[in-house]
Amino acid sequence: MRKRIERKEIPKLNLIPILDAVFIFIFFLLMSAQFVEIYEIGSDAPAIATVDTEKSDKRPLNLTLAISSTSIVIKTGVDGVVNTTIPKIGNEYNLEKLKSVLTKIKLENIDERSIILSPTKNTNYKEVVRIMDAVTAIDSKMSPLVAKSKKGKVIKTHTLFDQIIFETVI
Repeated sequence: MRKRIERKEIPKLNLIPILDAVFIFIFFLLMSAQFVEIYEIGSDAPAIATVDTEKSDKRPLNLTLAISSTSIVIKTGVDGVVNTTIPKIGNEYNLEKLKSVLTKIKLENIDERSIILSPTKNTNYKEVVRIMDAVTAIDSKMSPLVAKSKKGKVIKTHTLFDQIIFETVI
């Protein structure tokens, strides 16, 4: 005689409570997440080489600010001739003196728009941002700068050096 084998039915797994818990967990994660705004500072990349089709006797300004933890050194020209050194007063850079020196340089070279920042490795990021703000615009209380360019054209501007280039630090 043959035995009859009874098959037991396996109960189906109830997934509804698990899915409910997963959806609640996703909602909790989304609500507890902190959405952070990331700010970016725009700057131009340093030029490796530029080719001018017109030959000119004019030497480039090549205005550079060498920022260290104790002072800001203002250099001009390809050779890096030191124009001025602005020492740090306490924990702050003397940005007013920096603006006045840059304003004099801008009046002599009114058509120049670029400046090179060369911070050292130990320079604080907030200090670099403050210096960037100082070198881009003149004070709102001041009248616009007016001077003749090298080509003889009268130029009126509210900005100092708005094209900021970071020198590569290796």
